[in-house]
Amino acid sequence: MRQFLRINLLLSSILLFFSCASYSDGFVEKENAIQSFTPGYLTDFQEHSFKISIEAYGKHFGGILVAKKLDVNHFRFAFLNEFGGKMMDFELINRKMKLNDAIDELKRKIILKMLETDFSLLFSEENEIEKSFSYSDWTILKAKQEIQNKSVYFHLNADENLEKIILAYSKEKAQINLKETENLIPEIEISHGKLPIKIYLHLLSNN
Repeated sequence: MRQFLRINLLLSSILLFFSCASYSDGFVEKENAIQSFTPGYLTDFQEHSFKISIEAYGKHFGGILVAKKLDVNHFRFAFLNEFGGKMMDFELINRKMKLNDAIDELKRKIILKMLETDFSLLFSEENEIEKSFSYSDWTILKAKQEIQNKSVYFHLNADENLEKIILAYSKEKAQINLKETENLIPEIEISHGKLPIKIYLHLLSNN
């Protein structure tokens, strides 16, 4: 009986530890010299076209994404299939999705929620910064505004270039990797934690 109680107490302690753990555990907090942050690729963003590739559950989907800035934190997006047919038209206004049109297969709640999250991470300007951390060679900025009750972290390398955007609570829920190119717009890869879904964006035009 005592052994059972000890095991039960140990398991409860482990569960409590992981439930209280934070993504930022291990980071060293430093003076917050940055009050507001906008990713460099959005500085002069007007309108761009991307090749979009989606790998999901062993299947591949491809097409074109057209993104246009209408105002600060207001963007409009059109998904086109490989033949130029429109599959989805939506806006992102202050990180909230406004769906204008979509084929039935893309109107599923889980898909809309995922796209709203992904594009809110990518296309978010004037992010108010709550805390700054250092970790290895990284400077990590934690945004004050959350997305779906989870924190947003911007990872800047030693040259102060943005390389990663992370959405996390105790564990990472979404990650955006940004690879520098000769253009201002980086190569973009979006992953979703343990879900077998990845999205790739490659710039087609530099309007």
